[in-house]
Amino acid sequence: MSGSRRLRIAFAVDVFDGGRNGGTVSARRFAEALAARHDVTVITTGAAGPGRVTLPAITLPGFGRVMRENGFAFAVPRRAVLEPLLREADLLHVQFPFWLGMRAAALARRLGTPLVAGFHVQPENMLRNVGVRSAPLAAAAYRLFRRGLFDRADAVVCPSEFAREELRRHGLRAPAEVISNGVTGRFRPLPRDGVAGGGGPFRVAVVGRLAREKRHDVIAEGIRRSRFAGRIRLVIAGRGPDRERVECACARLPVRPEIAFLEEEELARMLASADLLIHASEVELEGMAVLEALGCGTPALVADAPASAARQFALSPAFLFRAGDPGDLARKLDALLARPAELEAARAGALDLAARFGFEEQVRRLEALYERVIGIGAGHDR
Repeated sequence: MSGSRRLRIAFAVDVFDGGRNGGTVSARRFAEALAARHDVTVITTGAAGPGRVTLPAITLPGFGRVMRENGFAFAVPRRAVLEPLLREADLLHVQFPFWLGMRAAALARRLGTPLVAGFHVQPENMLRNVGVRSAPLAAAAYRLFRRGLFDRADAVVCPSEFAREELRRHGLRAPAEVISNGVTGRFRPLPRDGVAGGGGPFRVAVVGRLAREKRHDVIAEGIRRSRFAGRIRLVIAGRGPDRERVECACARLPVRPEIAFLEEEELARMLASADLLIHASEVELEGMAVLEALGCGTPALVADAPASAARQFALSPAFLFRAGDPGDLARKLDALLARPAELEAARAGALDLAARFGFEEQVRRLEALYERVIGIGAGHDR
């Protein structure tokens, strides 16, 4: 950010290395980008390292396996660790509304340290990950997160307009700004060998944690019903607690899919080579997997779910299917694959849409927000 001073930023995030959820990936990208121009201290769990302060980690009783397989743990806040950092920091950024985030936010308020909070955890997502669909429980979680973190913040960062409206619908009083997770330059188009299908197999990608709320069951059944099922080469990129369930859902497909966790560089190459991404998740605050596919020039067929922001990335109604409906997924998939030249032509639209969410622009917007929050002054009570 040209002409701006170097800031001392304390960045609190429960998991920094190895985390597989979108909020952790986003935190890592933003913290690393900010560190190129500012003094960033990451407060987290895991291994110590330069620019990092570590805390103990815990998992919830009865949910240890699920949390480990999702690559997540809660950081245990220690005032003796947090207070010296927050006294010296120009600003605290909290990524998650859990124990660390709430304790750090309360301490920041007492010390007068400006506070920015990120909204990257959708209560519905957490609940569906353990097989629970309950509007009252989701509403209770929103209240807890809002009172413990978001309403204490000088500003809340939301990855989409949908996310901001969800917080406001649940009573948010703090100012909120939309700043996308963005798409990095690693996700870009690569040379391709012919048009989609091209008389051979169709390359279809699915990206996301192997967890219930990602609805791999709907994808597998939709592909099974497709009249092109025998020509679809499916790659499911991800890992998580539901791998066995995903494998069972795919067992009836005529072509066995590849299921593997891909590091970012491999993931980018796979997406760039795919003809289509299918995204069936019904709960998304933005939809990073869809955005990254678009950055590679790969259009996405997305679930039209009321609790998901990912539908904003559908290029047209032809790229939306009824959430949770494998029959409609099969119909929309068949319509796209039946016109491979049009599907190939849609790649230009995917790139145009992704260009609006460039990562560097999102970093600059976050830096500008930090400057405004610091300029307004810290420590005012809500």
